[in-house]
Amino acid sequence: MTPTAQDHAADALTRLAGALDDLLALPTGTLDRDDVDHLTRSLYALGNRLDAAKLHALRRGLELAPEDSVVDLLATAPVNLSRTLARKDVLAARHTDPDVHWDGRIGGLDGDRGALALMGGELAAGNTTLAHVHGAVTALTSVPTHLRRGNIAVKVRRESGEEVWTTQHRGEVLDGFFTTSIAPQPLGTATALVEDILTLFDPDRGDRHVRDLEPDSASRRTLTFTRRNGMLRMTVDLDEAAAVVVRSAVEAAAKPLPNLAPQGTGSGSGLGGEHDTRSLGQRRHDGLVALVTTGAHHPASSVDPVVAHKATVVLRATLNADGSVESGTATADTHGPVSDATLRAASCDGDVTVAVMDRLGRPRSLHTLDRHATEAQRLIVAERDRGCIAPGCGAPAWACHLHHVVHWADGGPTSVDNLVLLCGRDHRALHAGRLEARFGDDGLPEARRLQRDLGKLMTPGPWTRNDHPALRQQVEELSRALERDDRAA
Repeated sequence: MTPTAQDHAADALTRLAGALDDLLALPTGTLDRDDVDHLTRSLYALGNRLDAAKLHALRRGLELAPEDSVVDLLATAPVNLSRTLARKDVLAARHTDPDVHWDGRIGGLDGDRGALALMGGELAAGNTTLAHVHGAVTALTSVPTHLRRGNIAVKVRRESGEEVWTTQHRGEVLDGFFTTSIAPQPLGTATALVEDILTLFDPDRGDRHVRDLEPDSASRRTLTFTRRNGMLRMTVDLDEAAAVVVRSAVEAAAKPLPNLAPQGTGSGSGLGGEHDTRSLGQRRHDGLVALVTTGAHHPASSVDPVVAHKATVVLRATLNADGSVESGTATADTHGPVSDATLRAASCDGDVTVAVMDRLGRPRSLHTLDRHATEAQRLIVAERDRGCIAPGCGAPAWACHLHHVVHWADGGPTSVDNLVLLCGRDHRALHAGRLEARFGDDGLPEARRLQRDLGKLMTPGPWTRNDHPALRQQVEELSRALERDDRAA
């Protein structure tokens, strides 16, 4: 009897279950760090391929039952996905169908089936994650209908190196762009890029969240401060309009630090990557502080502020003969003693005014360490870096501090070739020894994260150039090309 498709499926699942049993029983006690890293990368890549197989099964399910029925299947035992995530998986299955050549028609019998077939191919190869595919689906559906239909003239490079103009379907161009820009990025960078795409193609979407506000909610707004056990407690009641802005900004700034996991392994793999050990409350605290110290500006603004200025830090300290601050002598009137590490972090981007005292504590002079960047320098650094240089970070220039690669206290000059952009979170990580920055041989900045292993040793990751700003610019260029070609047609 010829084996049926059901027989092949049952046999494949049996063999897969057996292989998983072997892996679960694998004695790992003799594996070294390199062996464990390789095993982890391989398993996460296979996990991505398994997700592609799940979508493959879901496509057949969509042919046999309504979409809501397939969502119900995923939202009940033993799968038990949330309905939101279940619907995302169903949409991902539809969009990544490799057997449907998308003709750009929105709606209709096939809808958007096959619109992200290339992205699905990367998932099937284990090179990206299902979360990346979800992001690509969200990004694609944000593109206006008229910009997804028809053809567009694009420049392609032949094998000979010659560049020629050709005509491609807009859907294929978008699929190709998402596959090359979103699929290979760390999930944090990919998520930030999707947000850029959403904002670019739908700049008014944030305004729709503040409609039909409660009329008297603004009158009940309040903010109070209470000192308790050496801490300052802040209690705030926000009206709905303010809550939308503040919560969105704080949650965005409170995202976990990206790990050092290799591309295509997904997020939070643990091995091969640094965990962000802060609690959610601690991350929100750090995010709020970062927003306050850098200044909050709406990211959808047509002209981003270059770099926010930090508040002036006024300290009392004893100076050494060379004019540097004597270690352990700095205090702030509103805080108390300030550690040398905190002094370096707080004074890295801004004016530091030091009240010079003699050994008996008598004031002698007022000394200003004037080594903040000029406006012209800020413009040049912002144009060069376009955002935080830390790997996996999508913070734009307006949310960043200027950091001296060679610290000013160590003789580092305030010059363009010694200044880089770091968001508040990564700036603190650098001064805490969890991030390093330098300039590469080509004069452009790069950074690497450091992870702490079980022996408390800090292991550096690879030096990486954060290409999120360049990808953001490519999104803008693609949008202009689509709209320009649409008007010409």
